[in-house]
Amino acid sequence: MEKLSVLTASLFLIGGISWFFFGKKKEDSSPAEESIRKKENIELDISGMHCAGCAAGIEGTLRNLPGIISVSVNFATSKGYIEYDATKITKEDIIDRIRQLGYDASLNLEEFEKKRKG
Repeated sequence: MEKLSVLTASLFLIGGISWFFFGKKKEDSSPAEESIRKKENIELDISGMHCAGCAAGIEGTLRNLPGIISVSVNFATSKGYIEYDATKITKEDIIDRIRQLGYDASLNLEEFEKKRKG
């Protein structure tokens, strides 16, 4: 009976974590909003990730920001690829949000390499 309680609690915990990172859906935009979007893409160098869970956490957080269209963070390459609406969010806002999570993000590869080594 105790094993069943532990299993049930574990499933609820996993479900809660999954919902936190992946369950929130952004509102769909209308065709009029689509036409006034200023889509831009950035590739960021992200340091401080220790596992794929870190990458998933960054993705989940960024995905829920207004103006983010798509996001993909790769732990193995320490890269983040973000498509965003520049009328709603700036590159600096995205980088600041990643830093608030405890990671470092940079557009400048040389600066990124100095921080990784130093």
